Amino acid sequence: MQKGILKSTSVLMAILFVVFSFNSYGQDIVKIRNQNYTSYFSKSRHIPVLVVYALTPDMFNCIKMKGENGIKLDTDPQLADATELKDDYTNSMFEDAQMMAPEENTCDKDAYVESYYFTNVMPMPKNLYKNLWEKLHEKEIVKAKKFKKVKVFAGTVGRNWVIGANHNVVVPEWCWKVIYIPSTDEYLCYQFHNIEPSSPDYNPKDSKDNLANHKVDVNTIESLAGVHFVNGIISASYVTVTPNN
Repeated sequence: MQKGILKSTSVLMAILFVVFSFNSYGQDIVKIRNQNYTSYFSKSRHIPVLVVYALTPDMFNCIKMKGENGIKLDTDPQLADATELKDDYTNSMFEDAQMMAPEENTCDKDAYVESYYFTNVMPMPKNLYKNLWEKLHEKEIVKAKKFKKVKVFAGTVGRNWVIGANHNVVVPEWCWKVIYIPSTDEYLCYQFHNIEPSSPDYNPKDSKDNLANHKVDVNTIESLAGVHFVNGIISASYVTVTPNN
């Protein structure tokens, strides 16, 4: 019971954070459009608030990978002053987790490189990134193959910690992802508590966790993140609404 109360309190605090802070740092969020994804990136928090992309089989279903080997995370040239973050993740105990996977961009060399920009990266515990988050990437690819197209929305909420030499990269309290299937008008929604490794609830050996434990309805994501979905289009105070966002 106590754990349930604490979790509910944590969610409530995240919602209050959304309500009171989005207006205050709304002008801080910059829309960066790369070839295969659009990032709404907070210059002060140094992470994306939202990353949006469409996924079709022709983006990854190539006979030969067109991306180069050895690509590393790098500054986004469209926002160089806020994305020079290579050193901030070093020895931080957090993974530099990509919102859109490089494996979803292997049919285009430039798009593959862009997936390594920090406008597509957030700090995430290794057990979450290497387990559930990567499984979610795999699920997106399966759905894109089956339905020919999906839209994906990945976001961050709240402030759990900070990392970096200048303590300027925010570790969000929550991360979430919504997979929208246009042909069926279906939303597949997932919410994750972005627990830092020092938390007593952190268990890197927990093999029983699975995506089903984190599946929620679209209303839960809307309440948590302060966004709204209609026909696969997302709206929020900081979003410039276009068909591809």
